[in-house]
Amino acid sequence: MANKKISKKAAIAEIVQSFRRIFKAIQQYSEEVLKEFGVTGPQLWLLKTLRREGGTSVGELSQKMYLHISTVSGIIDRLEAKGYVSRKRAEPDRRIVMVHLTGDGKRIVDQAPEPSQGKLLHSLQNLSEKEVLEMLAALQKIVRLMEVEQIEVKFFFSEE
Repeated sequence: MANKKISKKAAIAEIVQSFRRIFKAIQQYSEEVLKEFGVTGPQLWLLKTLRREGGTSVGELSQKMYLHISTVSGIIDRLEAKGYVSRKRAEPDRRIVMVHLTGDGKRIVDQAPEPSQGKLLHSLQNLSEKEVLEMLAALQKIVRLMEVEQIEVKFFFSEE
């Protein structure tokens, strides 16, 4: 589509349709994961990240997922209550909290598909710096056009 010459009207329609596809895919994924595995998309994303990283600290998870540490802590609380992760204070610095997958958590990770947000992050990391900055500028412009700069967000379709 990028190489074809199309009208402004057709391009606008394609932009809107692309956003609809993205939102629909994320919504469907979230609903399927919750129904089949009993975890939200963000919870699965944290489990998958933890599996890749091994036992890691809450702070490191926060950095890897590009989320505030309090958001990550809330997700960990819910996963710990379900028995999918465990927390332990590090030695000798007891301020650092390490998080590990339990056996049940590993089973979910092994069976569940890759989260949409995780796919997006990994794909963005594989783009050139120029491509990332161009995409950032375009999305920031869309946010301004929609006048939604003040809306605080954490995840798509989640109460996390």
